[in-house]
Amino acid sequence: RARWRARWRGRRAGGPGRWRASRQDGGLTLIEVVVAMSIMSVAMTIFTTGVVQLYRLTNHAEALATAQTQLNLAVQRLDAEIRYASGISTPAAVGGDSYVEYLLTGSGTATCVEVRLLGTATRLQRRSWPQENPPPTGGWRTLAFDVTDGQPFTFIPADTTFTTQRLRLTLTAHAGGAGTGLSRQTDVTFTAVNTSLATQSATVCTEGRAVP
Repeated sequence: RARWRARWRGRRAGGPGRWRASRQDGGLTLIEVVVAMSIMSVAMTIFTTGVVQLYRLTNHAEALATAQTQLNLAVQRLDAEIRYASGISTPAAVGGDSYVEYLLTGSGTATCVEVRLLGTATRLQRRSWPQENPPPTGGWRTLAFDVTDGQPFTFIPADTTFTTQRLRLTLTAHAGGAGTGLSRQTDVTFTAVNTSLATQSATVCTEGRAVP
């Protein structure tokens, strides 16, 4: 009983009915809780924003790399053909689409190859047919998607310095479609080693331009 009374007196302060606050009863005030929650909310917002930004950048980088890889494969395909072409036509635009043609004779059968860039669909396409036959309707194969350029094909005639014909290809690959702001340009010049100063091919295989 004496011990209980001592404890009773130790917990009383300032007269009857009033209790002295114990250290174990202490805690955070409402203001402190609100401030802590506000700081945590700001920190979480910054963290989440950073993660989302990183995720978007990663996705855009992957999409751009995919578009560039696709365009590189198309360039390799064209280089393997134009290198051995016996003539390159003069490029021109038809209905908003850009066209260029070249003639292949290495297989023993003269073959026309036509390449076009669809202005509205932003696709680089290719088709071919035997030169002795009329151009087919359709038959296009897409080499690359989401590529644009105002003037993709530039013909460079043979001269005394470079005695073979050349074709310059300028294209811009877009990640996620044109207008996204993420793009990479490709600028390459193909050399037709089987041509010369005497090669006259301004209109070779151009009859295909009239056939969609």
